[in-house]
Amino acid sequence: MKTEKQVRPEILSFPDFMAAFRAQYEYGIPKLRKDFSFTEQMVHKHNRDLHGIIVRQTGKSIAPVFYYEDLYSSYCNGTSLEQCISEVVKFVTGRSMPDDNFRQQLVSWEHICDRLIVKLINQKRNSALLTESPYMMFGDMALVVQIYLDDESLGKGAITVDQDLIRMWKMTKKDVFSRAMENMKQYKITAIDLLDYAGDGKTIDPETPRIYVYSYDAPFPGASAIIRNDKLHEFADSKETDFYLLPVSMHEALLIEYKEDISKEFLYGMLHSINTDKGLSDSMISDEVYLLRRNQDNLINIADGKEIVLFE
Repeated sequence: MKTEKQVRPEILSFPDFMAAFRAQYEYGIPKLRKDFSFTEQMVHKHNRDLHGIIVRQTGKSIAPVFYYEDLYSSYCNGTSLEQCISEVVKFVTGRSMPDDNFRQQLVSWEHICDRLIVKLINQKRNSALLTESPYMMFGDMALVVQIYLDDESLGKGAITVDQDLIRMWKMTKKDVFSRAMENMKQYKITAIDLLDYAGDGKTIDPETPRIYVYSYDAPFPGASAIIRNDKLHEFADSKETDFYLLPVSMHEALLIEYKEDISKEFLYGMLHSINTDKGLSDSMISDEVYLLRRNQDNLINIADGKEIVLFE
């Protein structure tokens, strides 16, 4: 017996998808309309502006945010519109959002100081965020402080510290950055040799430069490991070589074994290729390539030879 193959209807455009999704939560889900309020607003996240949907439970001050871009990506990859909506409903009705007690913890320095971490972001793409949040420059990157969350109801995530929070804590910018960077010392830094995965049992040319993925071994973006000069030099000394450093994303950097025949053009071409890759560009943090020399204290920008240090 033959069965007729189901053909998916024509894929909606992004604006039509948003309109259809909006119609569902406004008119199609009575339980949600009764117990939750929906607010849509643009949210700046990961180097771009996203269309956010804030779903707030009645009487709660903390609310999850969903992004039309993420939902639409799932839809284009085969998830039906109904399934996208079902996932949102399942999330907001299947867990209880924290009450104002959590909010009170956010404004208490004693409750929050141990959760502070640092994160490197792209300075140019996050200019709006940086008008409200204290930061330090590191090369062409900006270092911000975040509150790392690992909550049963909220899940894992992070809140970028802004000027208002610092004022509520009655702390200084220096205090906040110092505590966050001190907290980072508890996390292990890893360097994964890519040639260990690329060899496939074959003999590797000894002249092939080793390439390491360098980051914090932690559940949050780990490229901020490159501000730890002590650990970078410790690693370079253990390998008895200098390295080129490419900050390829907010998650990690690449350390490429120094070879005299590796040109600047090759290194910048490699970084540019990663930064412009559609699937990776949202995480890009830098347009510059740096050099780690064992006999010099700080990273060096290979374009102009200047040392890279943290400054306000």
